[in-house]
Amino acid sequence: MSGYAFIRQRIKPFLIVVLVLLFVMYIFSPREAAIFATNSESSNDIKTTQQVVAQVSIPATKPDTSLFADASAEQGSEVNDSRELIIKNTPNWHFDGVFIDHFTELKQRAEQGDAEANYLIAQNLKYCFNAPLDEQALEEKLAEIYEFSDAGDIQSRVLDKHEYCQGLDLATRRSFYSYLAEAAENGSAYAQQTFAGLTPEFYMKSQFPDKLSRAEFIKSRDNFKERKTAFLEQAAKQGSEQALMSLASMYYSEQVGEHSAAKAYALNRLIMEITQNNDVYNRYAWFEQRQYPTLSDEELSIANNLFEQWLLQIKQNGTLYPKN
Repeated sequence: MSGYAFIRQRIKPFLIVVLVLLFVMYIFSPREAAIFATNSESSNDIKTTQQVVAQVSIPATKPDTSLFADASAEQGSEVNDSRELIIKNTPNWHFDGVFIDHFTELKQRAEQGDAEANYLIAQNLKYCFNAPLDEQALEEKLAEIYEFSDAGDIQSRVLDKHEYCQGLDLATRRSFYSYLAEAAENGSAYAQQTFAGLTPEFYMKSQFPDKLSRAEFIKSRDNFKERKTAFLEQAAKQGSEQALMSLASMYYSEQVGEHSAAKAYALNRLIMEITQNNDVYNRYAWFEQRQYPTLSDEELSIANNLFEQWLLQIKQNGTLYPKN
């Protein structure tokens, strides 16, 4: 047999084997590709599910957005007004020592139209209003609280208050309201938002020691409520969270004017918009979600208009007074 014939015989089986292997690969390769694609899709589904679960488990926090963000920023344009609200924390009005030692200087400042001095006097006199006036009143007060389980702590606070307020007669203490109203009239948001904590009952008790006729009582109480609402609205437009919260509560309980539900909803949204406190944001987001389904289209329109108007004024004033 020639060498050439021998090589041909050897190559023939080899070619058959190669052809068989190629045929097997052709049959199984689509199935493997399908399996690979299925595994990839399953992997993607698992990742997507994990992402959804992760999103659900994240605690709700206030979105980190600027009050002055503009739609043009998304298009790469410059924002016209990018300044943030200036935070105004409530000043410490409590002095060291005895208040009477600071009273004369503060009165001189107040007489010159100093709103801060009027506010400081008002807060201190209001604080002292219920303090024992003399030693006999102090002993009677201590005897009243003797049987309380935490009598020691309460007695200590009463003694501290009595000492701090020495030298202030009852008429002087009652004058807290005139100082507070003066400061509020002069634009002090601290004084204006303080009205949130004044109830009509306390106002009538502190300002009218003598018994009034029913008509006089109703008129005085209603005048106070109107003035309180006006001051709270002024403070709210300066970014006072406390004023907004108080007004929202008053509107929600229908204590003030018409369209109360729409106004309460708008103010809850404003609180969510300006607050930097996540707990406050979550609380008022819950209120907002509960109220939304109960409002008519007309009420939602009123609420949206009020929200936009007041937010614009808050931005223009440029201040934020967080609730302590």
